[in-house]
Amino acid sequence: MQKSVTESGGKTRHLKGITVTVLGVLVLTPDGLLTSLVEAPTLTQLFWRGLFMGLALSAFLALRYRSAVLREVRRLFTPARIAVGVLFAISSIGWVVAVVTTSVANTLFIVACAPLFSAIFARVFLGVRTSRHTIIAILISLAGMLIIFAEGLGRGDLLGNLAAMGTAFAWAGMVVILEHARIDDPAPSLALGGFLVAIFALVTAPTLAVSGVDLGWIAILGFFILPVSFFLIGLGPQYIPAPEVSLIMLLEAVIGPLWAWIFIAQFPSLQTMIGGAVILVTLAVHFAIGLARDARS
Repeated sequence: MQKSVTESGGKTRHLKGITVTVLGVLVLTPDGLLTSLVEAPTLTQLFWRGLFMGLALSAFLALRYRSAVLREVRRLFTPARIAVGVLFAISSIGWVVAVVTTSVANTLFIVACAPLFSAIFARVFLGVRTSRHTIIAILISLAGMLIIFAEGLGRGDLLGNLAAMGTAFAWAGMVVILEHARIDDPAPSLALGGFLVAIFALVTAPTLAVSGVDLGWIAILGFFILPVSFFLIGLGPQYIPAPEVSLIMLLEAVIGPLWAWIFIAQFPSLQTMIGGAVILVTLAVHFAIGLARDARS
């Protein structure tokens, strides 16, 4: 009986982890489209994105913890929580650079290979083994990414593709730390990351001036899409392994390019669609296997 209760609790936690991560990814999907709509210089939009996100999460923390908010701020000053903030800042900078220097589809599909890096980091630094079918899914996804990356080399999109790769590295490291350190509330670290992005852009941006239209798009991102999505995704590693969180992030590679396709007629190339299809079919098969195993257990 005890074993049955334990197994049931484990399934509930796993389902909760999948649910919050999927919700976070769904909220995040318009990011590529809105970022591509902003005409301000890259560093300028990074400043406002980071500042708005940091302010939004700070307000959330103040409302959530009220008189205990200073205690939560003090909890931020640990190596793991600071590392999460720094890695989130790096991934945010890389994301914007990638979106403005290559296509939304290229960026999404390359970043979608973060599961590979999550599994490698978890194994090398923490000694955590990843299941065989997850490893196979990750390796096939890597093959899809290589198809897209080769196209970018031919088109001269090397900077954007490298920025997307850096984003994937930083993101993978972040979710591994979130899982290992059992950070119960990622909001303080994410707020720190937002402010670090703003500080970086403040000292490097040619100007902070933006048009009213650009500020509107960035406000939607910074005050809602980014804080809500990354908070939910940041909760995922409490319940499911980091490589699985990164695999769920592949859902953005399905929906994200559709936003750009529908609203700005940014059509993915045939090679990008082939590489993306490899990644997405692999993801579907992976989770079908996982659900089947859960049903049998």
